Amino acid sequence: MVYGGKPSRGCRTCRQRRIKCDEGKPTCKRCEKSRRECGGYRPEFEIVHRDQTKSTVHRLRSSQTASAPPPLASDGESSSRALVFVQEEPQSWDRDSSSPSLVLTIPLAQRASCYFASNFILVPLTERTPHGFMEYLIPLIESEPAESSLRYAFNACAFALLNHRNRSDSVDLTELSLKEHTLALGETYKALGHPTKATAHATLATVLLLSLYESITANKESRMLAWRSHIDGAVNIIKSRGRDDICRTKTGALLFAAVRHQLISRALSSGIPIPFGTDWWMSSGAESNTLLATSQHLALKYTDLRTESNRLLLGQAKSSQSPEQVHRLMQKVQALDREIISWQTSVPEQFRFQTLCWVWEDDIGLSKGGDYGQVEVFPGRVDVYPDFVTASAWNISRVSRLLLAALGIRLTAYICSPLDYRTTLGYHASRRICEETIPEILASVPYHLGWHMKRRGNLNSNSGISGFACGDEGPLKALPAFFLIWPLTCVKNHDITTGEQRAWAKGRLRVITDSIGLKYAQIVNNVELRFPSMLIGRDGLPASPNPFGPGLPLRPAEIPPTPESMASTESPPPG
Repeated sequence: MVYGGKPSRGCRTCRQRRIKCDEGKPTCKRCEKSRRECGGYRPEFEIVHRDQTKSTVHRLRSSQTASAPPPLASDGESSSRALVFVQEEPQSWDRDSSSPSLVLTIPLAQRASCYFASNFILVPLTERTPHGFMEYLIPLIESEPAESSLRYAFNACAFALLNHRNRSDSVDLTELSLKEHTLALGETYKALGHPTKATAHATLATVLLLSLYESITANKESRMLAWRSHIDGAVNIIKSRGRDDICRTKTGALLFAAVRHQLISRALSSGIPIPFGTDWWMSSGAESNTLLATSQHLALKYTDLRTESNRLLLGQAKSSQSPEQVHRLMQKVQALDREIISWQTSVPEQFRFQTLCWVWEDDIGLSKGGDYGQVEVFPGRVDVYPDFVTASAWNISRVSRLLLAALGIRLTAYICSPLDYRTTLGYHASRRICEETIPEILASVPYHLGWHMKRRGNLNSNSGISGFACGDEGPLKALPAFFLIWPLTCVKNHDITTGEQRAWAKGRLRVITDSIGLKYAQIVNNVELRFPSMLIGRDGLPASPNPFGPGLPLRPAEIPPTPESMASTESPPPG
């Protein structure tokens, strides 16, 4: 840690006059005696997170550069990688302070900032491969004052994430995080009522951080209502600002892409249609041609087909025209699946995964009938990727194939009802897709959770495409685990998943909850859902068909809901 000089806790007037302040409350006695207006005192968090002068930043960066390890890549390395998340001189906790909250020790604040940056802020290392995540925070935080909604939201996320790793009897990080979150909500509410701040980049970034806060801290289903509300709020900000206007700058384009990423998660997990349509989110030049954006486009196309299918399967009684309409939908589902396969086979070599090794039961000490939920690797192939954004793009395409296959099974069941849809060629074709795709997702999980770092000598997976904004490239990071939650949830809930695969997926979600601290993983892990069988039941068809009889249709209320629909009964389950 670099010592940046002791910060003054004097009033603003005394600091401007460069004289010692007696720090009297509520106003300084020196100001009273000299009949000057006391400027008041800075909040404790402003002292902790004060804006450094250029000379201080230069000194701190120079010091850290001298002791820093070699960079990940020397060609075209982004200058934002050098950002230093630093605070001030360590102070003690003052339990006798007149302030109702505890005074924060600065090393803890520094650790929280660095820990968050080293786990969530991914910066691209070359301009040719813009594979970053939340890198827009770096310029925005540097330009925002300490009492801004963005700083408060950043602090809330940082303390919440660090709270899982750093527990102390003298420091209540939960309380600190909650306090910062409350301040962030208050300042955001004020900003949304301001004519210019309401659609500012900083406000949009704040709302995205508030949604991330819910993913880190959510310990019950109702908290996901807040997550959903924040995503909807971010969409409304873009609508008010205008897509083209917000995408005129690089920071704005990154924010637009970030909202699109969150919107896809919201749409896939809750069954809502995409607002404004797929083309609206992809037609601008905002990061729309990257590997991740292309895979997202495929996922958005799936949501369009799901919306069209729900309108047909749930909106009307079966008629003479229904089979023809369903057949047309089936053709669209099959065409989109072929498009995904075509995309996967055409991915440039630099963004392809490589097989690190093959692992069998004996290699991981797993005996017959053993607990798959306890082992780090599922028996079979283990893949590594150039970076986490590339891995996420691949898994988005795989999840899209799983959901498309489930939709195909739904449509098949609708056509052949009341007969057993599992006897049809269409069902077996969809099943084969799932049996191919699920192992591919499982093979990517050890890479996301750092298992490959233990075998780095076997295969160099460090491509120099992207790196975290702070700290080292350690084995267990929050961002790749965050990327894994939805793919693992889809595997866990899919009908075609085997018992061993389901147990292992649930075990990895527990690791994300217990070892990394993303509580949202526990919520989705606890939800008992199966698709497409439960969706077929919701369609009014037999969920466990009897080939010799129609069976009894299940009512929608009997179908266990998703975390999203627990918060809102109007949202159908995924699929």
